[in-house]
Amino acid sequence: MANLSSIARPYALAAFECARDKQQLAEWKAFLESASTITRHLTVQKLLSDPERTPNELYDLFDGVLDSTLNQEQKNFLKLLAHNRRLDALPEMADSYNACVAALENICTARIVTAIAATEDFQQRIAKALSARTKREVKLHCEVDPDILGGAIIHLGDSVIDGSVRGKLNRLLEYSLR
Repeated sequence: MANLSSIARPYALAAFECARDKQQLAEWKAFLESASTITRHLTVQKLLSDPERTPNELYDLFDGVLDSTLNQEQKNFLKLLAHNRRLDALPEMADSYNACVAALENICTARIVTAIAATEDFQQRIAKALSARTKREVKLHCEVDPDILGGAIIHLGDSVIDGSVRGKLNRLLEYSLR
């Protein structure tokens, strides 16, 4: 099976362009988040993978839950996804859509992993440094993982900056084994 994110990207871009043109970015975000939440349910995942289910049945499932919040473009979007059996990629579509909106708003999100909870001052300094590097406003998502021993690991888009003690020890071990 193909990578769901590569399948989701063109659909997310089409949804983004429609939402941008109609000035409905928030509405489409809410729609995609709601639809992806439905997709994540185990029962729904089983239905989506059932070859006996018709595209109309799959569409009706989502339409039945979301009907009161959907506009015609969103209904057509769901029909297209059901017809192409791509409803299972909705979580990745929501992620890709959110990335498009963030790019439009000149915002990026960085995930920072530290061994202990990062102080507010540290978070501000990291956000400022990353903002200068990316020329965008940076929103931080902080996580704690004691296994990294110390330092930090920063995930920014496809880039990873590993300044953890564990990472440095691993690199030192690799270098010494050469």
